[in-house]
Amino acid sequence: MADKDSIMPELAEIEYYFRIGIIQIDDIMNSDKEIIMNKILKQIHKYKIMPPRDKSGRWSTYVPDIKSPHGRRLIRKKTETQLYRYLLEFYQIDDKKSQMTVKSLLMEWIEFKRTFIGVPNQKQALSPTTIRRYEREIDKYVANTDLAEMLISEVTTPKLTSHMSDIIKNNDLSEKAAGNFIGYVKGAFAYAYESNYLEKDPAARMNRKLLLSVCKFTPPKSDHERVISESEIIDLSFAIRDHEAQYPHYMPDYAIELALLTGMRVGEIVCLKWDDIDEDHLVIHILRSEHRLDYSDKPSEIVIGRTKNGKTRTFPLTSEISELLARIKALNHYSSEGYIFIREDGHRYTGHDVGCAVCRRAKEAGIDKTSIHEIRRTLSSHLNTKLGRPAVAEMLGHSPQVNAYYYDYSTASNMQKMGALKDVYSSVFKNKDK
Repeated sequence: MADKDSIMPELAEIEYYFRIGIIQIDDIMNSDKEIIMNKILKQIHKYKIMPPRDKSGRWSTYVPDIKSPHGRRLIRKKTETQLYRYLLEFYQIDDKKSQMTVKSLLMEWIEFKRTFIGVPNQKQALSPTTIRRYEREIDKYVANTDLAEMLISEVTTPKLTSHMSDIIKNNDLSEKAAGNFIGYVKGAFAYAYESNYLEKDPAARMNRKLLLSVCKFTPPKSDHERVISESEIIDLSFAIRDHEAQYPHYMPDYAIELALLTGMRVGEIVCLKWDDIDEDHLVIHILRSEHRLDYSDKPSEIVIGRTKNGKTRTFPLTSEISELLARIKALNHYSSEGYIFIREDGHRYTGHDVGCAVCRRAKEAGIDKTSIHEIRRTLSSHLNTKLGRPAVAEMLGHSPQVNAYYYDYSTASNMQKMGALKDVYSSVFKNKDK
């Protein structure tokens, strides 16, 4: 057992395991180093270590693996010593965490963030979809890089900046995607520092602006790509009404109409109930929304929860909206839960159903492509010409900053722009002649 003895902890390491509670004083007083090691692994490693069972002569066991369908992964090594060494490195027992790799740190940080799924504080709560995005992007950008295998104890700010710059350039990341990725890495190293894995946080002084300067150029937002023109809205409306005439009980058509009138998110529309219509105060109460949750270890699921920003809001009940709701009510669809947009059998339509419907109606109207979200941008942009951004942001359920960047586009037609230019030219040249 000489080989195995070489991987046993030294006295200083035994003291460390005692301090963190993995072994007790009796373990130290009455056992040799091999027994101590077995006790340490028994506390941490939950799977049986199996001796060779076939001609390969390999020792085997399982280790946890969140990416595996069964949550575990088979490990096989030629000797018992090699298997012990692997387990020590896998659980970071013999290096007291400071020797973990960057990839291991990121995975542990994700598990830490997972504990914030569904917490009561909506500002701090994370969804399984967010965690799944962390997993996908970290695996995509980091897994096969030199940074992944670097020990966190060897990472310095210049080294980290250099590796991050290479990753951003090699993946041709946009400024938004790069910003998210930088945030993941900063969060993971802050976690390592706060967990006493590191004496200094190398990511704390990483220059974010310098890293974003290597991002691919993101063209300025295009009015034509972001909003629907007035003529396209008219064509889409005709296509919707034509389809309603043929299939009056197909509710996604009415959902698209409501989107055109309110700019509501598709997840909010399909969760709207008759009780949310307050005719006495001429408002719609927007209280809930449909969300799709993505997991790494099981299929996605659709759930109903709070709105995207975690807040409830009201939207004015205009005569056009009231008329639409009256047409829907006349269809006599019944839902035991009170939903408005339901099938004839009483089951609720989903956001996916409405999203597919708007694509089909757009195609029928001769529009290349559109979506409920594009309709939302269009209404927001028109409202911004009539109201202040804070008011529009409140109506549509986002912040004024988000409204300014993502929901305020030019809706002026080419003729209107030409007219404005003529007015400017006339005014400028007239003044110049004077």
